[in-house]
Amino acid sequence: MDDSAYLKVNMLGGFSVSYGDTGKTLTDKDTRSRKVLMMLEYLITFREREIPQHELIDMLWPDEESDDPANALKTLLYRVRSAIGEVGFVDGKDLILSRTGSYGWNNAYPIWIDAEEFDRLSRIDTALPPDELLNNLLQAIALYKGDFLPKTSMEPWVVPISTYYHSQYLKAVHYAVEKLNEQARFEDIIAICQDAIAVDPYDEPLHLATIRALIDTGMQQKALQHYNYVTDLFMKGFGINPSPELVALYKEIIKTTKTMETNLHVIREELREHEHSSTAFYCEYEIFKDIYRLEARAAVRTGQVVHIVLVTVMDGRGKKLSQKQLNLSMDRLQEVIAGSLRIGDTFTRYSVSQYLCMLPTASLENCDLVMQRISRNFKKKYAHMDILLQYSALPIEPCE
Repeated sequence: MDDSAYLKVNMLGGFSVSYGDTGKTLTDKDTRSRKVLMMLEYLITFREREIPQHELIDMLWPDEESDDPANALKTLLYRVRSAIGEVGFVDGKDLILSRTGSYGWNNAYPIWIDAEEFDRLSRIDTALPPDELLNNLLQAIALYKGDFLPKTSMEPWVVPISTYYHSQYLKAVHYAVEKLNEQARFEDIIAICQDAIAVDPYDEPLHLATIRALIDTGMQQKALQHYNYVTDLFMKGFGINPSPELVALYKEIIKTTKTMETNLHVIREELREHEHSSTAFYCEYEIFKDIYRLEARAAVRTGQVVHIVLVTVMDGRGKKLSQKQLNLSMDRLQEVIAGSLRIGDTFTRYSVSQYLCMLPTASLENCDLVMQRISRNFKKKYAHMDILLQYSALPIEPCE
């Protein structure tokens, strides 16, 4: 055995074991018994102590009865040692030691474990020089390929460890992003946040940092796309509207100062819709508010009556819709509203279960007719969906 070789173990984002430069790797994609891999994972995770035989039996066969669990464990141990031998380690017996009533890992042999290295590097030690601390955190972030032992994630012993590393990772990312922002390293922020969002898609500060960095690098269109993605994610996942912080970034995106343009033809081309549409105009709620205020001002001069109508999706049997049913209903209702209103009408999504429409119509009776048309079109197109559309209408108050 080469004394300079060592076992390399990955546990973040997946499990794998390799030895030296043999080119052989044991992974959690292996078709052998899941219990073989689980016992190996457990022995490595708790390699600093001897593990009683009964602890392993309880972990491996928590709800199973066996006439001879001790012998079943010995058979499994033999298979674990054989698996270690397959990656090039001379003898698994040297690595997994048996003692009376217990088993343990032989720490005399060199081993590198990504989770332990991540834990060492991810600690926010402010006593370190700032550049060294940031470099450590960036190395730790690069090591984190995903949560701890994902294929064993439901095991009771894995849950607290996985939670710890997950929390440690997010702390490292947030701190690193703050320091990278001070150094104007916006592209690094975007790359780090994109990876972190894949790990924790509902961490709003990561989305805020991503949009902020995209704005600061001049990628306003990508910033707007990410804003739309995250608002849709939170609306469908939790039924919540964008936070004030997200709305503030959205306003900054749409108000970004452009380079001076003297050719009015160029500006007109930029303003016009490049895809022909015969449906009503759907917009973000922030834009809808601006249109509403413009209509309120115009009403003072023209006297035109404009109504706003709130359309709410409800279950036809009076039961609460599941989030999946609600998301599907709202997506389909948006399509029906767009096709049922006139091309000059405007509407927006107001909440997880509501749309808000702006109708230049003189009476509530006309609003009723429009809503009946929307309800009729929805039932005609999606007859199998037992959905009730409830609505209420009010005229826009002219600006005083």
